[in-house]
Amino acid sequence: MGTGDEPVLIPLETYLATHLGYTVWATRRTLRAVGRLSPEEYGRDLGTGHGSVRGTLEHMLQADWGWYELLAGENPGLEEPPDPTYYAEFGHLETDYQVILARYQQLAGFLVDPELALYFANSQMHVPWLEASIPKWQGVMNIVSHATYHRGQLATSIRHFGHPPLETDLIDYYIELYGQNPNFLAREQQQN
Repeated sequence: MGTGDEPVLIPLETYLATHLGYTVWATRRTLRAVGRLSPEEYGRDLGTGHGSVRGTLEHMLQADWGWYELLAGENPGLEEPPDPTYYAEFGHLETDYQVILARYQQLAGFLVDPELALYFANSQMHVPWLEASIPKWQGVMNIVSHATYHRGQLATSIRHFGHPPLETDLIDYYIELYGQNPNFLAREQQQN
């Protein structure tokens, strides 16, 4: 803007698929960083909102599981953990979380079709814990926002233990996905 260029409108399918892809990418990076923690660090209560790194990740997993079921209308292929201590072992939580993330990646793949994306985005879904119906595009953006908030908490916890977190900034994802060209949407529009 300011150079006389016309504004670039982001196609809905690009917007939804890119942001679902982002949350998958960033959560996988966060899981890799958490995998470097000792079992004691993973489970230590830090007095934060969900207590520990484990508590925060369990909350994120449960939220992503619930939102996936609402968006896709199906179970992601997981069963409830056999007992409350199941996720005390990070490997169990990571394995289940990777299943959810793979399902989100599949959903993002379906959303590259403009007609399907438009139908999906405007479809209503009832969210029981909100006691409201919302369009699915709002559910997608809530998934991204919620996970981003908690990944920030996890980065702070990881730093607290003296480990470096992995970068999960949205711009880093854009650059990895589209290359160094900051105007990737204009390039995409020119190709169409």
